[in-house]
Amino acid sequence: MLRDVKILSSFFFSLLLLVSCSKNSGSGGGGGDIKQFLANSQWVGVLSQNGYQYAPPASIRFKPGDSLVIYAPFYLTTGAVSNWRDSLRGKVTAIDEMADGKTVVVKTSLEHFGDVELNFTDRKTVTANAPDPTNPNRPLNFQMEIYGEKNFSLENTLWSGPIMTGAGPTQGLPAYPDLSAIGFGKNYTYYMRNGTIVPEQPTPQIPTPGELKIACKQVGAVVFMFGYNENVHAIIPYMGVLLPDNKRMMVFSSSGTARLPNYLQTIAWYGPIGQTPIIEKK
Repeated sequence: MLRDVKILSSFFFSLLLLVSCSKNSGSGGGGGDIKQFLANSQWVGVLSQNGYQYAPPASIRFKPGDSLVIYAPFYLTTGAVSNWRDSLRGKVTAIDEMADGKTVVVKTSLEHFGDVELNFTDRKTVTANAPDPTNPNRPLNFQMEIYGEKNFSLENTLWSGPIMTGAGPTQGLPAYPDLSAIGFGKNYTYYMRNGTIVPEQPTPQIPTPGELKIACKQVGAVVFMFGYNENVHAIIPYMGVLLPDNKRMMVFSSSGTARLPNYLQTIAWYGPIGQTPIIEKK
């Protein structure tokens, strides 16, 4: 039975302050060719590692009608109130083409942050620019690349962390064990441990036939899902961002119980410390 789980993701967001000179500028959108290029496009990459155990994944998705969504770990502060968000919405307000012929600045109004400029180079990469360095929520840096596959589905795929190598107690163990292995059905995930599908009721006291299935959601390159810890029979919220080859997925969890690399570990039980976790399609 598919469990109806409300996904509560917790993340933090950052961007890079840049300065550029405009060859020509517009208002209310402008740049028809660029607008066509951006429409329904998606971009994937990582945020700055500053303040994180590793650089977390992020994605920008442009929607019809000049709107956009940025998926990333946001920790937002307004006065004395702070809260976590997994995405923010915005709108394109102007498009400027630079004199170098390679750079296009897309000006946006982003929820909570206000005016933010997205700087595209050769239509292949994007960085970002927020004008107020005194803003306590100011973005720091990120860079993304275009994600070209719009119709890729995770359904009927199986993913796992790589097998760790080298001398020591982690040799032969899979990295990122909460997601090793995780399979995708139609809007749900299931789990395999030691080559066996995890049953619906995994505790030995009350065995139940069937598979443990947890709801998930894919939004283009972005995936909201749960990992599974077989040691304590717990599910853990995760966010994933597919890389352009659709064979690798960057993953992030804000949960303190997630089995992910941590600088406090004396042995890297869950994968390389300081590196963005990436699971692979089997």
